[in-house]
Order: sequence, then structure tokens, then C-alpha cells
Amino acid sequence: MRELPIRFKFRWLDEQGNVTGLFRSKKGVFDGQELVLDDLTLSVANIISLEIHEERLAVAFVDGDVADSKMFHIYKVPAADLKRAIDAVRSAAWAEITRERMVGEGRGDAFRTEICPQCNATIDLSDMPDTPQVYCVFCSSLMTTGPGGMPDEHELGLCEECGMFSKPRRFTIFYFYFLVVVWGFTSRVTHRCPACMRGTAWKMLLGNLLFLLGIPVAIVQLFRCYGGKITGSVMAELDTANLKARKGDMLAALQGYQKVLDQVPFSAGVKYNLAMALLQQNEIQRAADALELVFTDCVNYAPAYYPLSQCYEHLGEEAKLQELRRIWGDTEDAVPSPDHGETGDSAGLLDE
Repeated sequence: MRELPIRFKFRWLDEQGNVTGLFRSKKGVFDGQELVLDDLTLSVANIISLEIHEERLAVAFVDGDVADSKMFHIYKVPAADLKRAIDAVRSAAWAEITRERMVGEGRGDAFRTEICPQCNATIDLSDMPDTPQVYCVFCSSLMTTGPGGMPDEHELGLCEECGMFSKPRRFTIFYFYFLVVVWGFTSRVTHRCPACMRGTAWKMLLGNLLFLLGIPVAIVQLFRCYGGKITGSVMAELDTANLKARKGDMLAALQGYQKVLDQVPFSAGVKYNLAMALLQQNEIQRAADALELVFTDCVNYAPAYYPLSQCYEHLGEEAKLQELRRIWGDTEDAVPSPDHGETGDSAGLLDE
């Protein structure tokens, strides 16, 4: 991890993500206790969420009794380094607050944490049973604490496009155009699974045929879709099963997921995909059963919390819902904060 203090330059972003104040960047510093952004000083314990996309950061924080947020584009220092440093400190601070509270309640023995090997954040597992896998809400990594996990599983996660557990990669969407006296290009970066890359990559190739400069980018992306490292590994079955599930071919998807699980006994992400596919088919009870299996593999797999709570509400399983909320510390009806990993991708899947 980068040594403290971390000094950097940045520019504020508006609500649309556009840079403001183009003529002069501002100074920022993180010293391990406070994040200073020009004239804004944030105590690390007051930062409730920190999201990253490329070199842009969105920070949500509490200022007195008011919650607020800011977005900024960082320079000189990789945004991932700054996020990793802040997350490591604030997660440890929150864990210590939890420990002190539980000790005061006479429940100190129930306090339990793990250190994420990927980002060094402290993962609070208090009041949660021990399971073979652990999920880090700070870097979205799913980790198996013993044998039986996916190869290179820290590289796996949810696709930004379809929301399924796979091996998302950086994907550049690029179009070039030339109209006699007017020329230009459009470019956008996403992180998506190989299955979601394919359709867009073919569109890029067709869309760039008239203007040759965009074709090399499209060809590279097509190669990455079909000839990447996923081919020939256990992940190949997962990619195929995800495609089948999205097309509604549940029998083929189930067979594909089973092939993966035969090789990898513990994978909350694979079982999460199965549950999401069942929700799309409005199979609420079977989806709830699959989501319960997710938590037997990874008790704190945050993406599964919200859909399972929706399933319980739909099925009238009030006792199970209350127990789920108790374990997750969600005693109110409000949706958990962003750092609990809620994506909202599954919202609305239970609509009849």
C-alpha cells in the first residue's frame, strides 16, 4: 500500500460527471486520519462510501447531521491507490467502534474480523457464522479461505452490464466517423463479462466499417471476447451457463452451473447467478432457496442480501426476514448503505 501522506491534485465534477474549473486543478491530501479536498476536510470515520470509476471518485460523507457527496477527478496518483488507503483506515476505524460497542454489551466474543488480502480493508464479520468464503465490500472481492475456490477468484465479480458473476474486463467502446469536413470519435470504458462484450464488439466492427480507423479497436475487442484467458478453463462453463440463463434456457444453465460446482465446491457467485436467473423466471421460492445456498458459502456476500430480503417479503417469510436483517445489522426497513454492496440490479425482478 502507498505510504502516507498521499498528496494529489484533483478537479471537481458536476452531477453529470463533467469537470468543473477547467483552468486550475486543486490540491488534496490524505494523511491517514483526514481527507482534505481543497477547503473541504473529511474525517475518515465520517466517510460512509467511496466509489471509483477509472480515475474518478465519488465520496459520500456525513457533515454534522447532514449526509452529502462529492465527485472529483484525481491526478498524479492512481485513484485506486487513494481509495485503497482510505478504505483500509476507515474500515479499521469502524471495526474498532463495533468492537467497543460489543464489549460494552458483554458480547465481545462475537466480534470477528478478516483482513482482505486484496485491498487490506478490515471486513467485519461480527455476529455472522463462519463460512468457507468471505466477501469484501470495499473492493468487491470474493475469497475462499481454504481450498475449493475459483482460480484467480479475486479477478471475478459482477458484470456492469448484466449483473452476473463472471470475469469482467475493461472494455473500450470506440466509434470513429469522418464526414468530408467533419470528423471525430466517441469512446466509453466499461467493465463487462465476455458474454456482454460480444454483441457490442460486433456492433463496433459493423459501425466502423465505413471509417477504417475504428476497425483495429473492434477486432482487438472481438479477440478478447472469444479468445481470452477464460477459454479452456473452469470459467468457460460459467460463461456459457450465464448466456443460457439470460436466454431463459434454465435446464442448460443448471447443467452448466453444476459442471462448475463439480470442480469448484464453494462459489457464492455461481449460486448467485442461478438465483438471479430463477428470479427472471419469477421462480421466487426456488430463487430464495438458491440465495440461502449463497450464504452457506459466503455469509456476507452483499449482492445477495437485497434480493433475498425481497424474496422473503414476497413469500411472507417474516421470521426469516427478521433473522436475515439481524445478522446484517439492518434493523430498519431502509436499504443498506452503498458500502454494504447494494447494487439495486435486482430491484423490480419480483414484480408480477
